[in-house]
Amino acid sequence: MPIRRNARLTLTAALGGVMAQVAVLSAQAQTADGLQLSAGPVVSTLGLGAEIGARFDDRFGLRLNANGFAFSANHTVRDVRYDGDATLESFGLLADLHPFGGGWRLTAGARLNLNEVDLKGTPRNATYTIHGMTYTASEVGSLNGKIAFNRFAPYVGVGYEGAVADHWRFGIDLGAMYHGTPKASLDATGPVTTTPDFQNRLDAERQELRDDVKDYSWYPVLSLTMKYAF
Repeated sequence: MPIRRNARLTLTAALGGVMAQVAVLSAQAQTADGLQLSAGPVVSTLGLGAEIGARFDDRFGLRLNANGFAFSANHTVRDVRYDGDATLESFGLLADLHPFGGGWRLTAGARLNLNEVDLKGTPRNATYTIHGMTYTASEVGSLNGKIAFNRFAPYVGVGYEGAVADHWRFGIDLGAMYHGTPKASLDATGPVTTTPDFQNRLDAERQELRDDVKDYSWYPVLSLTMKYAF
């Protein structure tokens, strides 16, 4: 999708540009009282990635991170089994408040959320059962769907970051990203799709898929970082 690809390229370039400026900013940070910069890898339920942080004083900091991962799983809704390919891809800007002036932090921010799941229906014994009616795989053709989420996703959480060695800091965060009610689509390509009865059954199957995912509007986030502080 052009929007998805352009957003990914733009934000990846932006993150790369920020990373390229870390050395310059670290030199400036030595003359700026209280400012500390850090950068390093992140492992999260949002995927693998990188994070850049700026701690301006004892109370306030900002972080920019990017995460991505891909995996496959299967799931059955009513009588239809789906093979799913999940793509995790998101970019976050987070603001940290340190109420006690130390490592503990309260975090709020937002993510550009490109997460999605591609679904492919898999026939059983060369047949599909669509809302109570059995069809051959050749009649249905391919049965494909997608689950998508809001692009703008607010995030809230709590966490801690502290020194573990000279210049090295370990961080942990626990929070949730609100990506809204998942949007599910489902379509078939075979010759039976021209019949009104099949379309009605496919509409019902599509609604069952939506009902199956509608309660997952929050995405839990557990994140671990190991960053070098300049």
